[in-house]
Amino acid sequence: MAQPSILVLEDDEIIRALMVDVLEDFGAVVTSFPSADEGMIYLERGDEPVDLIVSDVQMPGLLNGYDLSRVVAHRWPEVQVLLTSGNTRIAEELGGSVRFLPKPWSTSHLIECVQTALTQQGVSMH
Repeated sequence: MAQPSILVLEDDEIIRALMVDVLEDFGAVVTSFPSADEGMIYLERGDEPVDLIVSDVQMPGLLNGYDLSRVVAHRWPEVQVLLTSGNTRIAEELGGSVRFLPKPWSTSHLIECVQTALTQQGVSMH
C-alpha cells in the first residue's frame, strides 16, 4: 500500500519539525511549509498528490489555514484537511469536511486525528 502524503503548514518552526517527525515515523511522506501561501503554491503545481493537509489556522501571509481549507474544499474536495489552533472557537465555524485539533496537542492525539482523516479517505498509515 502506498504511503499517505501529508502537507504540513505551520509557521512555528519547532512545532512544524515535531509534526513532520511524528508523521514520518508513522509512515507518511511529509512535505512542509511555514505558510498557507506556500502550501497553496505547492498544491497548484500538482507535482505530488496530497491525501491530507495539516495546517495551523493563524499564519503570516495572504491566506490563513481557514482560508486555505475553504479553497481546498472547493478545488480539491478529495483532500482531507485537519486544522489546528489554540483558539477553539474556530472549530464551530468549520465545514463538515474539515477536522479540528486544538492546541496544545499530544503526539498521540495528532496521530489519532490524522488516522481518522486518512481512514475517511480510504488511506491507512502503517
